[in-house]
Amino acid sequence: MNNIPRIIIHVGAPKTGSTYLQKRLRADPAHLRRNGIYVPVLPSVAQMAGNAKLLATVLSKRASLSFERIFPNIDVTRLRPTAIVSELLRDWRSDEEAIVLSAENFRPEHAGALRELLPTCRACVIVLFVRRQDQWIESYFNQLTKTADVAEDLSSFVTRLCDTQGERFCRPDWNAHYEAWRHAFGACNIVFYDEARSDLFSAFLSAAGLPIVPDLIEVPPAQVSLNIHDLAYLLALERPFSHADFVRRRAAGEQASKRLASGVRSILGGAEHEKLRQRFEASNHNLLIALGRANEPKLLQLTPSTRRCDLNEVYASDDYVRYRKLADEIFSAQPRGSV
Repeated sequence: MNNIPRIIIHVGAPKTGSTYLQKRLRADPAHLRRNGIYVPVLPSVAQMAGNAKLLATVLSKRASLSFERIFPNIDVTRLRPTAIVSELLRDWRSDEEAIVLSAENFRPEHAGALRELLPTCRACVIVLFVRRQDQWIESYFNQLTKTADVAEDLSSFVTRLCDTQGERFCRPDWNAHYEAWRHAFGACNIVFYDEARSDLFSAFLSAAGLPIVPDLIEVPPAQVSLNIHDLAYLLALERPFSHADFVRRRAAGEQASKRLASGVRSILGGAEHEKLRQRFEASNHNLLIALGRANEPKLLQLTPSTRRCDLNEVYASDDYVRYRKLADEIFSAQPRGSV
């Protein structure tokens, strides 16, 4: 099976090691290709780790705020998905190698359209990494706060992802993701992040039906979550503010954190945890049944964190007061435009 040319589509989810996988795939593309794995890159958006993120963005017909800041001259509403697919597949030797397309912003709504865009002469393999929603949503919220893609508290963010269907953010109904991709492509290979986190790349290759590639360059872990003080600091910023000032504030906070120790802690409240449990518990159970793993509920079992803290208590703590004072001093000392 490992020698059969195919199209591998890695569809996320975000915050399950996607950026690490994408950077590893692009660290030594010539070496991968000698081993029968081709990873194309679109020159216009080469700085994005995911080589198919532009395609997913165009299928959504709406760019994220981060995308608009990084690529202000790209109007995704004027781009054609067929042209992007043609460019991605242009140099693929379809009789000799597998091709990997990766984007954590692929959504279930894209599955049918993507199936129609891709050739049918080769099998397509869908790979989806999933994670417990309580741990996942905090990591996702943390990252979106770090990039200024959200400006709300965690409680309202949880409500948004539980109660709405929009494409802008990833909704963690993993069974809905699974069913959409399975329906469009015939199968969807699920990887449980907590099972695979010690060796994400090998887990990806296995799910994709690809061989282990010897001597492939390792890359460092991709994105470090904001610690509790950094997160609290950004959430407390008075709005409106320019993105440039936000970046300077974030940099000031990160510098303060290097001088004052602080850890990553959960801020997911009991009410929000229960909302996630009620919304996704049955769906998780259905996914485990579909995968023949119903006797392993802990794979997606939502369990309240023992390291939870209340933000109001954080703001009132002496440690945070010292941190905030130092971060403000660093921010005030920075020349504008220095970051």
